[in-house]
Amino acid sequence: MSNKNELITADDETSDSDFISRLKRPFIDFNNADRSGRVDILGRLGLFIPAVASTLIIVLVLAFLWVESATIFGDPSGGIGIIINPTWDPNRDMYGIAVFIVGSLMCTGLAIGIAVPLGIGGAIFLSEFCPMRLRQPIKMIVEMMAAIPSIVYGLWAFLVLVPVVKNNIAPIFGSDSNGLSLLAGGIILAIMLLPTVVTISNDALQTVPRSLREASLALGATQSETSRKIVLSAALPGVGAAVVLSLGRAVGETMAVLMVTGNSLQIPYSLFDPTYVMTSIITNQLGYAFVFPLWRSALFAVGLILLIMSICFTLTAKLFIKWGMKTRGYI
Repeated sequence: MSNKNELITADDETSDSDFISRLKRPFIDFNNADRSGRVDILGRLGLFIPAVASTLIIVLVLAFLWVESATIFGDPSGGIGIIINPTWDPNRDMYGIAVFIVGSLMCTGLAIGIAVPLGIGGAIFLSEFCPMRLRQPIKMIVEMMAAIPSIVYGLWAFLVLVPVVKNNIAPIFGSDSNGLSLLAGGIILAIMLLPTVVTISNDALQTVPRSLREASLALGATQSETSRKIVLSAALPGVGAAVVLSLGRAVGETMAVLMVTGNSLQIPYSLFDPTYVMTSIITNQLGYAFVFPLWRSALFAVGLILLIMSICFTLTAKLFIKWGMKTRGYI
């Protein structure tokens, strides 16, 4: 029995010494390295710290939102059921957020459905078909669009897009919409996403080696077939990154969407119905709700679910990108 205890103690001491030696190893390597080796170690450390910090920030934000929203999830008038409850009435302590979730999903889906095909098409045109003398001016204009503040987009949409929806688009479908609608929110959000999709996709297409294009054309493919089946396929990771970034902005956009969607507490059943998105309800009511613990906690719960949705969208998009790369033999 004593021999067994001695063996356990020896194993523990060995594991402790291994752990301590692993901790000391970077410092020993740094001390023994020459000048260039030390620069390399410091460079790796400089890249490691931001990577860990970015992950830590996300974890801390999630923890903060969870702590702030714990009140509503633990209250009898709230609970996890607020996610599927469509009734939002703080005066009666009813904090159902399903209306905002549906509104955000529909508005984001509409915007992505418009922006991604148009953006990828625009990127292919710039990369493969646009004359050289026009390529840089067009690219510069697209990049300038990305720098326009969202409030400016919102003002333009309120003064131009909303009347167009009201007077020109809605009557075609027999609707008497006032223009403040899901369609207006989806269109202005798609316009805001276009520069991101076009710019990043174009940069990805430009990195595809010229030899792939020449080989495809030499085998008898047309320029259109080469662009769609060879260049776009080879640039899939970069195009996927553009979609991921546009998803993140679409879910989190606030001001422009707030100004044109009508902010009505109802689930939209058509493109011309008003809607209310998650970012808008937080912006509109947090100032009033801050002194009411339950109301404030419900708004933080909206923020928590919004962040979780954004993370899920990003992970799903990355899985599709990985699947696309695997089916094309890149991994």
